[in-house]
This record gives sequence, structure tokens and C-alpha cells, in this order.
Amino acid sequence: MRRWFAITTCVLVTANGVRLRLRLRDLARAARSADPVAGTHAFLVADGVGLPDEARRAASAHALREGLEVLDLVPEDLSAERLLDLARLVDTSRYRGNRFAAGRGANQALLVDRRVLARAGIEEREDYSPLELAELTRRLKQYAPSTSDLVVVAGLTASRPGAAQRVRGQVAAYRHPFQGLAFLPAARAAAVAASCVASPGWGLAAAALSAAQPAAVAAGRVSPGARDTLAGPARRLVGWPGFAVDLARARRAGVGPDPEASPRRRRYQEEIAAGVEGLLETRRDTCPWCGSAALALRAESGDTTLRKPGLFRYEQCADCALIFQNPRLTPAGLDFYYRDFYDGLNAERAEGMFGASDLGYRARAALLPPEAKPANWLDVGAGHGHFCLVAAGMLPGVGFDAVDMGDGIDAAERRGWVRHAYRKMFPEIVDEIAGRYDVISMFHYLEHTPDPKLELDTAAAALPAGGHLIIEVPHGQGPSFKLFRGLWVGLCPPQHLHFIPPDELVKALADRGLTTVTTQFSQAHLFGDAVAVVYYLAQKLQPNPTLPWLPDEATPARWARRVAALAVTAPLYPVAFAVDALMLPYLLTGRRANIYRVVARKEPDSAPTAAGGASAATLAGR
Repeated sequence: MRRWFAITTCVLVTANGVRLRLRLRDLARAARSADPVAGTHAFLVADGVGLPDEARRAASAHALREGLEVLDLVPEDLSAERLLDLARLVDTSRYRGNRFAAGRGANQALLVDRRVLARAGIEEREDYSPLELAELTRRLKQYAPSTSDLVVVAGLTASRPGAAQRVRGQVAAYRHPFQGLAFLPAARAAAVAASCVASPGWGLAAAALSAAQPAAVAAGRVSPGARDTLAGPARRLVGWPGFAVDLARARRAGVGPDPEASPRRRRYQEEIAAGVEGLLETRRDTCPWCGSAALALRAESGDTTLRKPGLFRYEQCADCALIFQNPRLTPAGLDFYYRDFYDGLNAERAEGMFGASDLGYRARAALLPPEAKPANWLDVGAGHGHFCLVAAGMLPGVGFDAVDMGDGIDAAERRGWVRHAYRKMFPEIVDEIAGRYDVISMFHYLEHTPDPKLELDTAAAALPAGGHLIIEVPHGQGPSFKLFRGLWVGLCPPQHLHFIPPDELVKALADRGLTTVTTQFSQAHLFGDAVAVVYYLAQKLQPNPTLPWLPDEATPARWARRVAALAVTAPLYPVAFAVDALMLPYLLTGRRANIYRVVARKEPDSAPTAAGGASAATLAGR
């Protein structure tokens, strides 16, 4: 077994080296150019980096030729170890085409179109630290999601940071170093060392392969000096035991205290001391959809995601099958529980979640029937604008505007992900938008609204004849909720207020003059119900101790409990994944999916029935 452990380590080190080299296969080299630097091009340069005129001309010519607005410049003499870091962070074959790829690079120099700089509000300077440049690279990719790339530039000379600076740069580049990637090299070094003890012959082979990996990955990409080539493997073999110490020092030195932490915590604790029960309305005795008094408790749960205090009840109507939060959050309650979920403290994590894949957004953009030829599309509840960004790439010529109340929608407009952002409640803009949009979409929006019927009234009043309304919501009446109850990912307490049955939604649309043309279940299903339960379990055992709404501040003991919670639940993820996979064939048949979609068309000369609907003038007067 010891021998096979060492052999396996050799195989894994070799396979990882091949993987890293393949990730750099599309890293281009800028050709020399005699043309002057384009007037629209600015350079952001890290302190200690040499960027001569010939390198600037080559980079500018490459950007113009490739149609790029942001170009990360990789020095030809970049050390092999730092190139290895780059390979771990960036898949060059997908970086430009993946609109949601995190902005990452060598953190040495950037070429940026000045129009992008202006939109992003970034100053043109040539004395940035690598730490600052890492943050700017991440930010600029959001402003040029499909026109960013990397290129090796001859003549550009890399900075030579000290050990502490190098580690801080890694911390900034990996972004979340304490949760994964930054520790992978240390894990590899530990496996190599263990192999040398387990089976010296194969262990030495693993050590040799590990030492040679940087040069093998860098060959043909960069040309580090002889000193780096010789010293790199030695640092690689003996330097990683000190990496954790350097990382801890860098964290203390490189990350200053958050000036908003104390006021934020004070505000939360004052609100909690006043009683979170006051953030709920009085419980109602009748169904908000059909008025029936036949109500039954279906689930009771706390905040499964952020672990803010409070307990929330979800009841179901026996007559129309609506599931709804009862008692419902007040406006102050909505503010309390939404705060720091999609923005603020959780903004980066939320954006990473929304940008994890574009497949769902592509499926939504393809929902319209072939005969529909939209010119203007309004996405309601657009969040950070991810759908609009993807759909605009699939539907050239269509203008995408968005409605949302969060900070993310303003950022989406600044980045150019949406043409125009309305930071208002949807019913408030009915007169402003009436007849302007061929398509109105509501993806995971209705379940958040206090009055879904009012939202449908607004959409029906705003759409022109022949216009389409697209809705996607969690399917609370499906088996996923029945199985997982308060831990079902679609419940998302306390933010989700209503779960409308599919037949009731279709009927409500018909009452408003909208004919359903498509209803989808299996195509909308979202994999991962059981996996989410494991995540919620880890959050229940111990959430991040620094969260300001927790009753106690972070202590070493609480951090240890957090690490223990993650360690205990980690083995459960493969089991949960297998459960989800086994359930998938069942959930993809009939109407069992955990999500459903409806596409409806407003008929010419349609008028809402007495059962529902309102004109734009009536809505504006409410």
C-alpha cells in the first residue's frame, strides 16, 4: 500500500502538470509592432515592473487586432512558479469566451481601453502594488466580460517581490485562499514528502517530477532566468512548510480592519434586541391567493443560508394549493433579511453563485417561440444582470433593461451588462414602461414579492399586444419540498414568500389576457437539492463566526468549531450528490421538477376578466 501511494502520487503530479500546461495552451505571444500606441489605450503598471515602449506598442497592436478592451500583460521573464500560479487560476482557452470568468492575471501590468477605465472609475497609474492590480484585474473583467484576455509580451520585465509580498499577491489572486486553491501546492508537497517516507524510490521520483513541473509547464510560454530555473525547484521542495506562516502574516499585514465592522454589528445587535418577532406581520387566517380559510402548516424553518435569527412558518391552502409564509415579513423585515445577502457582506459570494454557469441563462434566453422577434426586453428582479449579459450575446440587436432594488443592478448598468436599470419597485414604473417592451421576464422573482397578483397586473398592463411574459419560479408543490421541507433549497426562508401552483399561475395569466404558450418542468429542474442540505447543515453547526448578526463575536474556539463543521460535513457531499443523481430520473418526469417555467403571450385586443388584472392607469393610482 505504501508503494502504491507513492506511485499514485507520481501519476497525480504528472497529470496535474499536463493539466496546468493545457490551461495555458491559448496563452498568446504579442508580435512586435512599429505602430504607435493607440490613443485609447492606457497602461496600469505594478511598481517594479519594466514596460518599455516596444512592449507597449506590441501590446497595443495585439489588443487592436484581437478587439480587446482589457489585456493582462504577462512578462516574458515571469518566474516559472508564478506562471504555475497563473495556470491554476486561469484557463486561457475559456477566459475570453467565458463572460463570468473571474478576472485574474499575472498582476504585473494591464492594458485597458480608457472608456472602460472611465466606466469603472479607475485611475490611470503606473505605481500600483501587485495586490492592487489583482483587485483591478478582477474588477475590469466585469466591465469587459467578453473582451478581456492575457498575452505574453517580450521586453516586459517582472517585478521581484520579497517573500511576504509574493504571498500577499497569491492571497489576492486566489481571492479565497483559506478555502482551497492556495493550499493545493502545500498539499502536493505533503504528499510528495509522505511518498519519500513510504517508498523512497518512488518518492524520489515524485519529488523529481514535482521539482521539474514548473519548468515543464513554463517551457515555450515564458523564459525565466537560469537563477529562477535552478532555485525554483529548491524553493518548491523546502519552502512550502513556511507557506502557512507567511500566509498568516500576509493576512494580518495585507488585510486591514473593516471600518464598517463595528457599526454594522452594533446596528444588527440593536435590531435583534428589539425583537425579530416585530419584523413579521400578524398571522392571517385566509389564503392570500383565493381567500380560503383551509390552511395547514407545511414547514417551519429558520434562516438556512445566513443564520440570521427568527423562525418562519409556511402554510398551504387546501383549496388552491398555494404555499405561503404566514405570518409574512414586514417591509422592515424584508430589509433586515435581504441586507448583506445579495450585496454588502455577501456581494462577492452572491455574484460568484450567479456566475457559476451560463447554461441556465442560455436556456431562459431560448424560451421565446421562433416567431417572436423582440427588440426590447425587460428583466424584472434582474439581480446583478447575469441573464441580460448572456442573453444579449445570444440575441444581437435586442436591448436589455432591468428592474431590481439591490445595489447589484446599478453595478450592472455601469458595467454595461444592462442598457438601463430601474432601481424601483416594478408596479411603480408601469406608466413609464407601458408598451415599450416586447418581452418581460421574471426569473425567480414572483416568490419574493408580497403581492404576486399585483406584479402580474403590472406585467399585463405594460405589455403590448403580442408581447410575451416569461416566468420561472420554484415548484413548491413538487416532491422536493415534500421530502426536504424546511431544508429544501427552493424554500430559501425567509426571503421566499409565495409558491404559486402551476395551474393557478396559468389561470391567473388567462384572467389578465395572457395565453400560455409553453410550460416547462423537467427542462427547468435545478440539480442539487440534497447537496444544499449538507451546506445548510454546516451553516447550522457553525456559520462564519465574523457574521455581525451572531450573538457572539469571533473567537479562536468558534473558528475551530467552524473548521470542524466543514470537516464533518465535507464527506457528506459525495453522498448527497449521489442521492441527487439517483433522484434525477424521477424528478425529470411529469411535473415533479423543483422549478417550472411559463411563457405567455398577450393576445391582441385582450381585456382582463373580472377575476384579475388592472389597467396601467389603475395601477399607477394604487
